[in-house]
Amino acid sequence: MCSDKTATKLRQLCKKNPEFDEAVKQLEFQHQFVISQITHEIRNPLTLINSTTQLIESRYPEIAENKLWEQLTDDISDLILLLEDVTTYNHSGKLNMEATNIYELLQKLVQSFQIHTADNDITIHLSTAEDTAIKLETYTCDSIKLRQAFTNIIKNAIEAIHDSGEVYINVQNEICNLDTTDSNTEYLTISFKNNGEPIDVSDQATIFKPFITHKPSGTGMGLAITEQIILAHGGFIQCSSDNAWTEFKIFLPLR
Repeated sequence: MCSDKTATKLRQLCKKNPEFDEAVKQLEFQHQFVISQITHEIRNPLTLINSTTQLIESRYPEIAENKLWEQLTDDISDLILLLEDVTTYNHSGKLNMEATNIYELLQKLVQSFQIHTADNDITIHLSTAEDTAIKLETYTCDSIKLRQAFTNIIKNAIEAIHDSGEVYINVQNEICNLDTTDSNTEYLTISFKNNGEPIDVSDQATIFKPFITHKPSGTGMGLAITEQIILAHGGFIQCSSDNAWTEFKIFLPLR
């Protein structure tokens, strides 16, 4: 795990030096393997503990009325969820690439969320320019992982709004020069804006870091997984927030 500045520098070095790139990939593979081993060793006893508590409750139903028992089962559920998130984070860089219609993917997501926001005064808008729409039809990516990344951001936007507000999703293509050593690169940009509760300035610097959460029931892995997915696609993600709008902007390279 490293800072955004260090990660950018590593990507630059990998582009220039194939041998260095291969060495970094080997280190990443070893790191993922170790994390997989750890999660596997934790999952086995945790599964047994969870099964045992279910068996105890089935034999002694009255125990479910005890507040300590409720706390115990909640803690076990939280640990299972955290372990699943760590596993997802560890494998977020493994992509199954295929031609995907990004706009259609976003349309289906918006329709799904609109069902859940029907009872609230929350409106989700999706738009794109005509010249961008053509490039969206056959974008090569891992559609399942990108759907997960988009879902995390939209879900956060809706939770930030609470009762009433707007979510704007806009897709376009932009020419960016983010590194003086590289030429201008064309990116597919996807902007997610909402006018809900803003993100504190002090929290914005760590919002994509694993295990850091500002939600009472959060694991702190949702946006960390999202960033890993975007980075694996050769892109990056930015966050900005003020009293009027909060925006998460994804940059995906157009090849």
